Parts: sequence; structure tokens; C-alpha cells
Amino acid sequence: MKILWLAAYPSPRITREHPVPWVVTLAHLLSQHPAVELTILSWNSELENPVEEFDHAGIHFIYLRVPAFRFDILSLYQTRIRRTAAYLRQHVQHYDLLHLHGSELQFPAATAGLPVPVLLSVQGLISECVKVLPGTFSWRRLLWNLSSYYERKYLPTVPNFSCRTHWDAAHIARLSPGSRIFHNWEAIREEFFTAALLPRPTPTGRPMLLFMGGSQVMKGYQETLAAFDLIRETTDMRLVVAGPVYANEMADARRRFPLQHAQPADIEYRGFQTAAQLARLCREAECLLHPSYIDNSPNSVCEAQVAGLPVVATNVGGVGSLIEDGRTGLFASLNPRSLADQVLRLHHHPTLRAQLARQAQAVAHQRHNPATVLRRTVEIYETIIRPDRPNRPPTPVPEPVVAATPRPFATV
Repeated sequence: MKILWLAAYPSPRITREHPVPWVVTLAHLLSQHPAVELTILSWNSELENPVEEFDHAGIHFIYLRVPAFRFDILSLYQTRIRRTAAYLRQHVQHYDLLHLHGSELQFPAATAGLPVPVLLSVQGLISECVKVLPGTFSWRRLLWNLSSYYERKYLPTVPNFSCRTHWDAAHIARLSPGSRIFHNWEAIREEFFTAALLPRPTPTGRPMLLFMGGSQVMKGYQETLAAFDLIRETTDMRLVVAGPVYANEMADARRRFPLQHAQPADIEYRGFQTAAQLARLCREAECLLHPSYIDNSPNSVCEAQVAGLPVVATNVGGVGSLIEDGRTGLFASLNPRSLADQVLRLHHHPTLRAQLARQAQAVAHQRHNPATVLRRTVEIYETIIRPDRPNRPPTPVPEPVVAATPRPFATV
């Protein structure tokens, strides 16, 4: 099967791009499958030529030169969409299926009307994320509304979807009625499975709380700081923040939640971390705090569960398909007091902490088993490409955990 991916895929020749681990890990698995010939199409604004092609690690890469970010916005993404569509019209006949990774980057607009089967893997839904974005006016809101326009307009043209959770499956059924919805979990990097086999290090020094969202507002950075400040009122603990941090977001957090108990030395910012570094943090921390405003199937939660780290999270979006409250993790609201109480509950009850970690790890290892994810991906491809071929029964979409959607915490 000749499969063409459209994905925001980091170029093997550029190391500063986002690693998109769930996409890269699946590509690595597929590149070793004898029935799949994988090509990945992506964009880059720094190319010298309009098209750059090369082979790397068993995958054929195609990068199209597109406008730089500001010019891309000025054209309302139309230049990028037209260039992608023009390339596909010339070359799409060489492929059996187009696999689009995400609806946020206008892939459905570029592939609309092409005479080849199309599958879209849902990552998140920008038209839903913008509904909980804080603030009334911002560049982010403007850009997300623009992306939402393309998402709502072109998702109904996509005939096949791969969903992960109850949340994205329900929204796709609404946004693209009549489409086929398959279920498959994301692939998780090998380092987290390896970490699960290693003994937890002997605790030394102060216990650690881990947050992997950088300074992102939508990941609950501000609420994390406020919750940690409440924790430090009574408990000696340190906070490690992994992920990119930006001065404006950090300043806004300090303005909104001035710290009263936590000191600068209590909070350590690690920036971008490799998979091995994140896996080590998962082994060293007491728990992961993930107070997101909205998420589908957050990679950080899945990786923590695979590595054996208990999770405290908000029950938003599709997170209820990953966590059963009290059995494979703990839910809290976005209120910092609620978050702090659940972290302290784990801190003061090591038996509960170990039990949640063990039970979540067992579920996560089955859910993200690399062989299962690979097999399911190939089965979906074959079902779409060869509709007359007998197929296995469809994998059921996970049932949700019913809970109200928490809203951003309001200061008084």
C-alpha cells in the first residue's frame, strides 16, 4: 500500500521544530511494515527550492516551500492551501490513500475533491478549543477562529476518521455526519515503556511535582502555579515545569496569581526535554499535574501512565477516556484549591499513589501497545483501500466518564 501522509512533521534536517512524538513514533512503526510504503508531505518556509524530496530511515519525505508565518496569515492560509492542492493534483494518482494528521492546519481544504481515499486522524478540534480560550481579543483567538472556519467548512468533505476518545468521536459524528469513524490510540515513544521496566529511584531530597505544559495558559500553567503555592503553604515540595516557557505568559501568571508561599528556588524550568529526559522525570516525580482547559488525548498523560506515574487532571474533552477517577488517576476542577488537595492526597497516601500508578500503567500498556497500534493502523488502511475485503469487527470507542467541564479559575 502506498500511503501519503500530510502532517506537520519535523524535518530530519531541522532539529528546532516541535517533535510531534505521536506522529513520529507511528511513522517509525509503519516504516518497518512490509505492506506499507510511506511518504510524508509537509511544509517549510525556509527551502531554497519549491519542492525538496529525500529519503530517510525508510520514509520518503516531500517538503513544499510555503510563505513565512506572517505572510501565510496575510493570505488567510490560501497560498499554502493552493500550493499543496496543486502539488497533490499532479501526484496524487501515485498513492492508494491520503492520511491527514489533524484538522488544525487546513489539510482537508487542500485535499477536498481529490480522487483518492482520505483518512483524517483527529488530534484536537480547534473549533472546540477556541470556545474555552481565555480573553476576548487576542492574536491567538483571531488565528484559532480562522482555523475553525476551515475546520468546520471542510471536515464534512472527509469520509473517514480515526478517533481516540469518546469526545472526538462524538464531535466528528456531529461535524461530518455520515462519515466512517474508526478507533485507534496514539503511539507512545519507546522510552516510556523502557522506564516502566526500571525500578523507581530511591527518593532523595524534596518530593517533586511534575507539569509538562510549559507556560501554556490552555494547559493550566497559571492554575498549576496557584495550586503549587497552596501546597507550599503546608508541604515541602518542588515543582518541575517541562516544555517551552515564554516571558509574557510567565508575567501574566505572576500578575494573576502572585505567589505567597512558593519561592523562586522551589520552581525549576527545564524547557524542551527529550523522551529520555521526560521518562526520567516521570520516574522521579510523585505525580503529574495536568489541569488543562481542554484536551482530546493529551500525550503527556498517556506517557506518564505508561511510565507508571500517577496523574491528577481535569476531566475535560477526551481525558475521561484515559482516566477512571479513583482507579487510574484523580480528577480535580480547575480551582487551585481542588488541584492542590488532590496532589496532597497522593503525597500523604503513598499506598494510593502506588495503586493508581500500577492500575493506570496496566491499562496504558494495553491501550498503547505498539504492535496493536500498528496492526490497527494497517487494518484501517486496508478497510478503506479495499472495501470488499472481509474485516475484523470495529474497535469500540471508549466510554466517557461523565463529569462537568471545568472552567478557568476566576480570581476574586
